[in-house]
Amino acid sequence: MRIPSKTVRVWLCSAGLVASGSSVAGDPSARDWLPAPVGTNLLVGYMASLSSHGIYENGKRISGAPGMDMQMAIYRQMHYRELAGKTVQYEVIVPVLRKNIGNPREHMQGVGDVSLGAAVWFVNNEESRTYFAWEPFVTVPTGRYHGSRADVSPGANRWTTVQDFAFAQGFGESSYFEGVAEFEFYGKNTNYYGATLKKDPSMRLMALLSTNLTESTYVGMRYRYETGGKEKVNGAQAVGSANSHQLAAEITHQLNDQHQVQLQYIHDLEVRNGPRLNGVQLRYAYAF
Repeated sequence: MRIPSKTVRVWLCSAGLVASGSSVAGDPSARDWLPAPVGTNLLVGYMASLSSHGIYENGKRISGAPGMDMQMAIYRQMHYRELAGKTVQYEVIVPVLRKNIGNPREHMQGVGDVSLGAAVWFVNNEESRTYFAWEPFVTVPTGRYHGSRADVSPGANRWTTVQDFAFAQGFGESSYFEGVAEFEFYGKNTNYYGATLKKDPSMRLMALLSTNLTESTYVGMRYRYETGGKEKVNGAQAVGSANSHQLAAEITHQLNDQHQVQLQYIHDLEVRNGPRLNGVQLRYAYAF
């Protein structure tokens, strides 16, 4: 099987990262790190659409590179309980993806890899509005995958683990700051166009600010910086380290005690290797 050229790989590896859920449901929205009361269950659905506006290699835009767009529907379920005196949250994330590359379009759709997570709040102080949590995720290679169409497959054919460390602090009457450090480690894909694909660990740092407009509506912004994630195919470097900056703006409205909706706009400010993406995401949450 033929391995894509280095230039095409620059785009495809980043597209795979986004499609895996790392840049959608895996990225926090404002106030995601404020724990719900013990006993709460949350059912959350996401719908997102992203498209590329330029493909970059070593910080330079690639002339004539193939375009892309991607649509995602994501199911996320969470449960909060108390364990050893701490609030913990268990969750599962199931993405359904459609990737479209080039013109004419090369596309594939299906269920992606399932992610399992468990968060624990070591600090959960409602009086001072101070919170600190750790959450490990494991992504299981359960998604649809074809080695001969690896880069448009919804699944990644490898195990990954993410370690999230998050701090949240309220200030003023109704504002919050959240800081998140995220570290992702990747297993091998031993069936990448008949070759072995290895990826170095990556790191994402995020800062979020939010404030209430009314008692039932708040707005937020997220800044994200990402680095690491070099890729090698059969030992030869295919894609260099990421060095990307992204902003997201959102508005969230609480319809009532059980129903919440959120609209988010995502925009890459700078990308060193891969596509420069923008798009929108709609989120609906139901609590019971």
